[in-house]
Amino acid sequence: MKTGRETYLDLGCCFGQDIRRLVHDGAPSENFYGSDLRLDFMELGYNLFRDRDSLKSKFIASDVFDPEAEIEQLDGRVDILHAASFFHLFDLEQQKQIARRVVKLLRPRKNSLLLGRHVGNVKGGEHPHRSAPSKTMYRHDPETWRKMWKEIGEETGTDLEVEVVMGDWAAPAWQQDGALRMTYSVRRVS
Repeated sequence: MKTGRETYLDLGCCFGQDIRRLVHDGAPSENFYGSDLRLDFMELGYNLFRDRDSLKSKFIASDVFDPEAEIEQLDGRVDILHAASFFHLFDLEQQKQIARRVVKLLRPRKNSLLLGRHVGNVKGGEHPHRSAPSKTMYRHDPETWRKMWKEIGEETGTDLEVEVVMGDWAAPAWQQDGALRMTYSVRRVS
């Protein structure tokens, strides 16, 4: 049951536009956190939306791979974690590191939730990174995504339920090499 007091974290929030949309739709802004690698993005969000004095959400510049980064203040306190266009930026081992961090961030109770979307593929595997050709990014299919979360759940002692929906991308640039839009949720079952 949702109370309206749940803590929401947008991981990889960039300008914070998804948070601002939810606040515009009536959600209380003081329950929202946004995190991205660089504070510059979040500062640009304030300039773009002109809401520095009215938005009560907290933005945290933090590296998700740094175990002592400022985001650790939210460990065990997040009810809903949103990660859109985020996981696919990394290789499989890095995604597993992020998944472990997500489990640590989520409140340790039933129905804590990770949700989002990213670039998937008809067949899961490493692909060349578009902006860093010397690196790879892992694109999941439904089986590889579920397998990764099963492994993370076993490793962390967390019972997780994974749902995946695959679809086409509207943007022609993504409609190549078997790329599909993957929308997902990962919910704590117990």
